[in-house]
Amino acid sequence: MRNALICLTASIGLLTACSPAQNTALALHPPISPFTALVLVDGVSVINTHKTVEDHVIGWMTGQDCSLVRASQGDKYCVDNTPPPMEQRNTYCYKTLAATSCYDRRVASDEGRFRGTRIDMVPVQAQ
Repeated sequence: MRNALICLTASIGLLTACSPAQNTALALHPPISPFTALVLVDGVSVINTHKTVEDHVIGWMTGQDCSLVRASQGDKYCVDNTPPPMEQRNTYCYKTLAATSCYDRRVASDEGRFRGTRIDMVPVQAQ
């Protein structure tokens, strides 16, 4: 109890050293302006994601992939965000001298070295 009272007294004594008129206002003043902070955050965002903070917000609101960097290179600002349709493809794998080789169809002459079938999901080819 005595230690708590000493700590409380010391902390009150330290707080009285602050002048409410000058130092508190100075302590609450941000070190950089909000505009400068936005420019810095936009710069970090563009470096890491190739999108500004505004692009992320607009993309979230529209459900699309929006990028000012892409638009500055001559492409569309917003593109559809849906993934391409996928199809299942079977791959047939055979043991070779140094490794395993896989093909898109069975190889009748290598049936003795057949090791298994691998199933891959690949984008649908445009017809």
